[in-house]
Amino acid sequence: PAADTPVIFTRGDSVGRANQEVNSSAAADIQINHSDGRSSGANYYTATGADGTLTLNISQDSGAGFKTPLAAAIEHNGVTSAPLPVIFTVVTSPDTPKANYWGHMAETLTDSSGEVYKRPLLASEFSATPGKSLTIANGYYDKGETWGMITVDKAWNGAGGGCGRNYLPTVSNLQTLYSTWPDNAMRSRNGWPMTSSGNNNVSRYWWAGDYVMSSDGAQSLYAAVNLFNDGNDVKTTTSTTTYYMQTCLTSPRSAAASLTLTLAGQDAATGLAKAKKGEQMAATVTVKDAAGQPMKNVMVKISRGSSYNRVNSATSSSSVTDDITLRNVMPSGLATYLLDTSAKYLYAQTDAQGQVTFTLAQDSTAGLKTTISAATMDGSNLTDSKDAIFTVITSPDSNKASYWGHMPETFTNSKGVEFARPLLRAELSSTTDTTSFLSNNELWYTWNRYPNLYQDSASPCDRLGLPTLDDLKTLYNDYPNGGLTAAFGLPVDAGKYWGAGDSKVNDTHSTNNFQYIRLNNGVTQVTNTNTSTAQLCLAKRRVLAIALTSSAMNAEKSAALAKKGDKIPLTVTVTDGAGTPQPNVPIRLGRGNYSQNRAGGSDSTNNSDMLLTPIAPPADAKVFAYHSSGEQLWYWYGTTDESGRVQFELTQDNTPGLKTALQAMLPDNPPTVSNMDVIFTVITSPDSDKAKMWGHMPETAVNSAGVKFHRPLLAAEMTSNSGTYYHNNETWPLVTIANTQKAGATACDAAYQPLFNDLQTLYSDHPDSALNTAFGWPVAAGKSWLAVDQEPGTGYYQYLRLDTGAKGHTSSTSVSGAQVCLVEPHTSTPASITLTSTAMDSAKNAAVVEKGSAMPLTVTVKDSSGNPVANVGFTLSRGDSKNRAGMVITDGDVAADAGADDLMLKELTPASASQSMTTTGIVFTGTTGSDGTATFTLNQDKSLGLKTPLTVKVTDNTTLHASLDVIFMVLTSPDTDKALFWGNMSDTTSVNGKTLHRPWLQAEMLSGVTPVFTNGVHANNEYWAMAHTVDNTKWDIAKQCGSLSKAPDNNDLLTLYHSISSLGWPTLGYPYLSKSTSSGGMYCGVDENTKSQNCAIKPAGTAGYATCVE
Repeated sequence: PAADTPVIFTRGDSVGRANQEVNSSAAADIQINHSDGRSSGANYYTATGADGTLTLNISQDSGAGFKTPLAAAIEHNGVTSAPLPVIFTVVTSPDTPKANYWGHMAETLTDSSGEVYKRPLLASEFSATPGKSLTIANGYYDKGETWGMITVDKAWNGAGGGCGRNYLPTVSNLQTLYSTWPDNAMRSRNGWPMTSSGNNNVSRYWWAGDYVMSSDGAQSLYAAVNLFNDGNDVKTTTSTTTYYMQTCLTSPRSAAASLTLTLAGQDAATGLAKAKKGEQMAATVTVKDAAGQPMKNVMVKISRGSSYNRVNSATSSSSVTDDITLRNVMPSGLATYLLDTSAKYLYAQTDAQGQVTFTLAQDSTAGLKTTISAATMDGSNLTDSKDAIFTVITSPDSNKASYWGHMPETFTNSKGVEFARPLLRAELSSTTDTTSFLSNNELWYTWNRYPNLYQDSASPCDRLGLPTLDDLKTLYNDYPNGGLTAAFGLPVDAGKYWGAGDSKVNDTHSTNNFQYIRLNNGVTQVTNTNTSTAQLCLAKRRVLAIALTSSAMNAEKSAALAKKGDKIPLTVTVTDGAGTPQPNVPIRLGRGNYSQNRAGGSDSTNNSDMLLTPIAPPADAKVFAYHSSGEQLWYWYGTTDESGRVQFELTQDNTPGLKTALQAMLPDNPPTVSNMDVIFTVITSPDSDKAKMWGHMPETAVNSAGVKFHRPLLAAEMTSNSGTYYHNNETWPLVTIANTQKAGATACDAAYQPLFNDLQTLYSDHPDSALNTAFGWPVAAGKSWLAVDQEPGTGYYQYLRLDTGAKGHTSSTSVSGAQVCLVEPHTSTPASITLTSTAMDSAKNAAVVEKGSAMPLTVTVKDSSGNPVANVGFTLSRGDSKNRAGMVITDGDVAADAGADDLMLKELTPASASQSMTTTGIVFTGTTGSDGTATFTLNQDKSLGLKTPLTVKVTDNTTLHASLDVIFMVLTSPDTDKALFWGNMSDTTSVNGKTLHRPWLQAEMLSGVTPVFTNGVHANNEYWAMAHTVDNTKWDIAKQCGSLSKAPDNNDLLTLYHSISSLGWPTLGYPYLSKSTSSGGMYCGVDENTKSQNCAIKPAGTAGYATCVE
């Protein structure tokens, strides 16, 4: 190293980046080691150090971004270094070839919030030549840089070098940028082109990418923020020709991703929000980014559409009824803003929660729907709309209404009666019989046929669904002089009558009148004239029930019952659904057409007239009839008292015995009825369903002797008669004397027929037709009444006139008369008792039946006149059973015949009973029936052919008795006095065209002959004779038949086998003999038990049964 070597340091001309020479300015001076400046061409002398090096500190303190060549040479040596250019940059120029000067302006800036901004562009950097530029120099020596300026429309849409709206910072961004470098720091520290001097002072303002709103919120304005010396200085304009500066963001701003407009009370299903006229509706606009986070300072445009009524008819924009008022707009704090047309709108910016809140009102609304819209103004073009409805009280909330309303569906008067709002005419299912009227923009109706309201199916309620006049009066007094319109929106201003559901009975109780009230002034009207009426229904229909009752009710006849001349009490009661009696309710009591007799026939005469007397509340009596005498006589109108009742007395004093239908009805609701039949009975008709008239003839009558009579029977109550007669509206029977003697042929049998003295006593007690008055008997018809007993001495039949007392008699049983019967049989003294049987065999002087058959028996008791006596006690007993030989038999010879004499007695009438009579000690006790008899059957099913004596005795007089022998015959004994037992064996039978006679009993053999066997053969309880075929010494066929030729042949006996068991002939032990011969002088015979032939019969040695051919 060459120490202390002198060096000459020189510089060349300074030039800008655009190569312009700037030596003439002091700014071009270079400072070496902070000494005075050296201009171009000036030398600087120095020397190297001990180490042979030289270090210089070069600066250009006043430079504006120049490049300067430097060179060094050794003094006196001519050796010079190559030029070394040095550049001193300035912050006010960007590092770009298009700059005039060398600079180091940062390409981006980051504000305190982290937002990154690009430096501004030189005019030459714009994609198209900007419409305007400005140059800011650092001094007279500096021609400066030329920057591009831009209009807002190009800045927003990105045309001609504009950033595009999404890359433009917002006002808030720019204000943050300013606050990061305030007070000219953006120029002094960051070099950005801005100044407050001269015409270039517009460089202070930089376009924002969002709107700002006017102070009244009515306009959205473009904005430019002063970045030079006041960040709160914001220029606003609507002009798109104004030029300001721009800086672009390195990344696009986050635009709003969602906007929601919410109205308070919004219906989830329809999206509609409603508020009443005079009320305010809260509204909220919420803006969020794509991450769902609230976005602050987003400008929102709030607008409205046209207002429509409920039938979608638009309201004139010149009408104040559709004016929408916004109040309490936050965060702007705007107190009131009027959106009176769809052309008006309001701008607001979201708060930190990303919201704008305000309230809506439509204080003059007629009941309109208006669409409210919100839209973002940040370029995201988000919108949301909701329908806001402001309702009026004068319109119902019905899709049939012309306007949107909130008329209450129900309301209550001061007494707690709840009403339903009136219906619009369009809400009726049919408008027949209605007339429309307009009130408060809605079309209502009046009924033209109010008296028939309950018949109109289109009516929303019947008359029980209407309030009473008192209900309506209370409602009017609660809200007088049109107050019902203000309180509930009711269309009362039209002055229409409103019909009450309760009518008012007129003074004559002949009809009911309808009641009306005007709800605008309280004027009422009562009339039966049809009046056009508006209609107000109750929220809950009145439930009324009516009941027609009587303490004279007869459950059996389902009618109230009274005798002719007596009164039937009636009560009509009206109650509500809980059963509480209802006072002051109109009722109507009506009667059916003509009264009916018991047979169903109508009575159209005055006899069916009744008299109705109201007792409580009292009123004049009324003829209750089904015919007209100048007024309607079959209805009576009245009003219930405080107990909810109307009480009457009813008579029918000329009745022949009639039933009349009554009906109590609510005239205000004709379907509500209560029915009852009333019957007025007469004594001349019995209480019988066979009677023509309704009657109460006593069932019995008693004469002074204590004899009790049953009332006479009607002809229809008897199974037969011998003629009829008509008296007192009823048909009565006549009977012949002959039929009175036949059981069951008349109303009663002899035991219950009165004696002549019974009838005379009855007449004496009630002479001269008094029986008709006392008991209703048809005695005035002049008929004779038959007695059961015959006239002493003559035996003639007797009868008596019960109207005159005249008596008569006759010997003819064909004479007819009226009949009355006794309740109890008359008491006659038994004079005889008999025991008889239809099986009587006079030859045997006994009743005879076969064993196994039932023998009929009859016990009869008669008095001295030969009349049957009923209810007489008797006994029936038996004696020993005997065979035909007179021997007492109890059992047979074998065990199977044990109890052969047992009898079984069965009573048939008048009672049913059985008695086993196994011994003579057993006695049956019985009683005669109404015909004086008792009937039985008797069986002896094990009989061997026995005869048994029976004895019957009157219990109270055993001297009166009778006996009867009964025989039960058997097949195995012949009917001959030679038999031991009573039998019905057949004596003959037909075989092969021949008649064979049975074998003979041993006792039937002729005297003087020698029997084959001394005692014969014992078979089936009888002893039978044995014979030989041919025997000159003993009994043989010839002796029995007269000759052998009269004996059957062997074929006859073979045929006999098939029927012998049914004949009862003996077969035990021996064959039947025939005349047929065989070899060896033998004869043939047949064992009838087995049908075996035996042809080895010895003529005089083989015994057998002999039969003869007759």
